Amino acid sequence: MDDEITIRRAATVADYQALQVAQRRAWGITADGYIVPVATMVGAQLHGGLVLGAFRTDGEAVGLSFAFLGRSAGRLCLYSQLTGVVPEYQSLGIGHQLKMVQWAFARAEGLALLAWAFDPLQAGNAHFNLARLAATSGHYVVDMYGSRTDTLNAGAATDRLIVEWATEPRTATQVPVHATRELPLLIVTRSDGPHPDLAPLGTRAATPCLLEIPAATGQLRMEDPARAAQWQLAVRAAFQAAFAAGYRATGFHREDGPTGRRCFYVLEPAADRAAG
Repeated sequence: MDDEITIRRAATVADYQALQVAQRRAWGITADGYIVPVATMVGAQLHGGLVLGAFRTDGEAVGLSFAFLGRSAGRLCLYSQLTGVVPEYQSLGIGHQLKMVQWAFARAEGLALLAWAFDPLQAGNAHFNLARLAATSGHYVVDMYGSRTDTLNAGAATDRLIVEWATEPRTATQVPVHATRELPLLIVTRSDGPHPDLAPLGTRAATPCLLEIPAATGQLRMEDPARAAQWQLAVRAAFQAAFAAGYRATGFHREDGPTGRRCFYVLEPAADRAAG
């Protein structure tokens, strides 16, 4: 695509309306109640928040982010409610550009971090957030938004990880190439499905631990909803236990093998790695 794209703050009613259209397209939203109202976006923009669009020269928005001032673990932050890109413009780096503008804005405003929520079963988002951006997480919310009807969430509980991204740069935790041979796993897969194995949390004999998720949850939810639900419950139990034991998600590991790609969160005791 040779369209010129400009990342900038929304400034006119037409800009905000274009961002509403982009919201629908980016997430496949059909219910009006899930679209951020223009008045809400304007209010955030004028009072410490940040509403960005990725605009074409004709005014169409092909990506957006909406963020407002909030608190995470008692600290002021820029809370990013949503960041998305419409399907035909995905994988072009627009989402990364939007996040980097958010980060620069928060840093310039003297905020220590950004925070946002995402589906912990989405491996692509997990890799982007924890491996590329080097955000971290120590907070799991069960069914944060309740039942949803959009294409990404229909039929599944809206469990979310809250990630924090420090405005002081850090490097995501790296693990051995064949990490599954060397590090304890918090989820084991048997013939009857995935199950949490929380024994490593009790001993902390090894740091870090790995928490597996499916490599393609969206496809699994369409093809085998029951299996996808098993994964969600196992991942929920493992994260809740790990965070209660003082661990924090500090990286994301992808490992290719003879049976295909496997994906893992990297968790470390929080005392061994500063949060954020």
